[in-house]
Amino acid sequence: MPRVIHSGNVEKLVARQGRLYDLKRQSAAEALRNGRGKFGEVSFGPYVLISREKGAGGIDLADRVGERLGWPVFDRAIVDEISREAHVREQLVEMLDEHVRSQLDEIIRDVLMPRGLGTDSYLFNLRRVIMTLGHQGEVVILGRGAEYILPGQFGLRVRLVAPLEARMRHLNARDGISLEEARKEIEKVDPERKEFARRYLAGNVDDPLNYDLVINTGGLDMNMDRATGIVLAALAEKLGVNTAK
Repeated sequence: MPRVIHSGNVEKLVARQGRLYDLKRQSAAEALRNGRGKFGEVSFGPYVLISREKGAGGIDLADRVGERLGWPVFDRAIVDEISREAHVREQLVEMLDEHVRSQLDEIIRDVLMPRGLGTDSYLFNLRRVIMTLGHQGEVVILGRGAEYILPGQFGLRVRLVAPLEARMRHLNARDGISLEEARKEIEKVDPERKEFARRYLAGNVDDPLNYDLVINTGGLDMNMDRATGIVLAALAEKLGVNTAK
């Protein structure tokens, strides 16, 4: 079944993220983490960014990759709640020192933001949350167009696809819904995700050049262990991240 996200769970996840970030900052090896680099004056990475068609197994893959790496997973529900809830959002952003916060806001305003959107808008806060997580690094982000917000060179951008029938069967088995209900859910959600990326992030989810890796999970018979191995191998190859944990 899909995970149910409660406010208390999100606050605990953000608090845990803060403790991990503090430990990394205190480490002399912080700047030497494989895959990490600078965009302007701000360091980013490493991270795994997962985009997916509905029913292609994105939640399962994100959880497995996060577990293998020991990295926290931030999916759409979690990112949305942090972005909308001011006290949780500020809890995350205030972990950063003042200079980094200022630089991130400058990148958002000058590089990422369409004209006319104020700093109190949901889209500004969404970008701020994702940029903050990307700066902290060693996270898995599922959905919400993170591949159009964070610098691609410091992470692995993955897209999951599968034939419609395979995705219907997956939702039927995972969520206990009928095949017809699964089809309707896919036909509703996929266009919404495409439109969100196009309208608000100037992104095209169907362009393979937006990803480092596109996996047809239907071709793997929805075997998420095999898909996880492919992602970890690509992460090690692109960024030199140690995936043998």
